[in-house]
Amino acid sequence: MPFGPDKGKSLEMKYGCRCEDKAIESQVLERRKELKKLRERERLFDVFDQNSLINSDLREVGFETYLPTNPSQEGGMKTAMQYVADFSFNHPKNLLLTGSYGLGKSHLAAAILKELLGKGHTGIFISVPKLLTKLKATYKKNSELAEDDLLSVLEQADCLVLDDIGAEHGTDHSGSWSIAKVFEVVDSRLGKNTIYTTNLNGRELQEKVGARNFSRMMQQCEVVTIKGDDYRLRQFRS
Repeated sequence: MPFGPDKGKSLEMKYGCRCEDKAIESQVLERRKELKKLRERERLFDVFDQNSLINSDLREVGFETYLPTNPSQEGGMKTAMQYVADFSFNHPKNLLLTGSYGLGKSHLAAAILKELLGKGHTGIFISVPKLLTKLKATYKKNSELAEDDLLSVLEQADCLVLDDIGAEHGTDHSGSWSIAKVFEVVDSRLGKNTIYTTNLNGRELQEKVGARNFSRMMQQCEVVTIKGDDYRLRQFRS
């Protein structure tokens, strides 16, 4: 000791943080980072608020409101319900609902997502044309979000429904911006649970979105073709 009552004596002293204190500090800082990421993730998911993206006629749908009129639609509903029952992160699966207009493809996709959200999963339902409009909005100078933010949320969702894929403008042959963005989204969903709906048949869809997109969509994918009459036009046939 250089001074004080113990001047000239040699003393052994410990200083600084104890190991257990530093471990606790490390845990607190790590938890703080996790909470920050969680809040940011929730903020971005709010951008994809379901009520602002899903058509009004689909907001209250469920399996209980789907009324199949033929074996094709009954099979589609059975497959959709099984998709919910088998939903897994370890064994992700894609589902492609195809068929003409007004057969309930979007209804079934929305019903699936509603069930998954009720189980605590994160999910997004969005039509491809609306998605492209939302991405274009990020290019504005006063936009609060970057394109990468939106693409990241689409990638992170436990389940993503891309409704009406193939309805976007342009084709893969023309090298359009819209097809390039669809490719980014589809590519980011490899190994994740994704549902697609389309009014196009397989050949038309492949020509529209391109071979690369189509190949990725078909990976671990179950295809369900729904047939029948447009139920939105039934009142005009009576």
